Amino acid sequence: MTAGAERPLHYVLSAGRTGTMFLERLVQTYCEGVTVKHEPSPSRRLLLLGNLRNDTGLLSGVVGRMAARHRVRRHDGPNPFIEINPFLCPVTDLLPQPGRPLRVVHMVRAPGDWARSIVTFKASDRYRALVDWVPFAKPYPAPRPEGWGGLSEFEQALHRWAWCNARIAALEGAAERYAVVRSEDIFGSDTARRDRAVQTIFDTLGLDPPIGLSPDFMTERVNPAPSGEVHDDPQAVRRICGNLARAYGYDV
Repeated sequence: MTAGAERPLHYVLSAGRTGTMFLERLVQTYCEGVTVKHEPSPSRRLLLLGNLRNDTGLLSGVVGRMAARHRVRRHDGPNPFIEINPFLCPVTDLLPQPGRPLRVVHMVRAPGDWARSIVTFKASDRYRALVDWVPFAKPYPAPRPEGWGGLSEFEQALHRWAWCNARIAALEGAAERYAVVRSEDIFGSDTARRDRAVQTIFDTLGLDPPIGLSPDFMTERVNPAPSGEVHDDPQAVRRICGNLARAYGYDV
């Protein structure tokens, strides 16, 4: 592991929980000597204040200092550190650091499926009843699309998908290593595709790939979403997410 300012920064980023909790468990199980954290504190505060900064222009200094303290606390320890964090979309501009190699795994999921899941799931059990009522508790496109308040929850989720993925993708030019990995490739039935996706994740993060990965490990559900139905709108998916979704190989 490189010491000091040259130590790589490792992130797994996504527009929301797109297999990210599974990845935390995977790295914990197969990578001895590596520290991995999913949404480490104060991630939720960074989400809230980052959204506020982006929407209003306020508290830029506060957000920058909080992000810097978070980075020092988490990424400058004695062990390699992998941060798996879908809450960082509003502050992706603060992740690249001079003299620090940046390694980013960008997890994506088909926008319609993601929007249905996120509208149903909303948040973990602890915050699910509150998340719709707390300002800036979800990622917000900045500037917000015209007529934002009149959009359906599904349409708003699609805009969040497009905005978050575009922000993460913008890190490619600053990253030493950057890779897009589709959730469908990891959790699909094609074993060869799954193995390639897992290999890509580990290569990008500079980790030795897992040996003897159990099929049962891949199929076990982690933090499943609650039941519920969300109205689908394929036209909205095409209108809001079409170009970016097709760039990731989705047929919309």
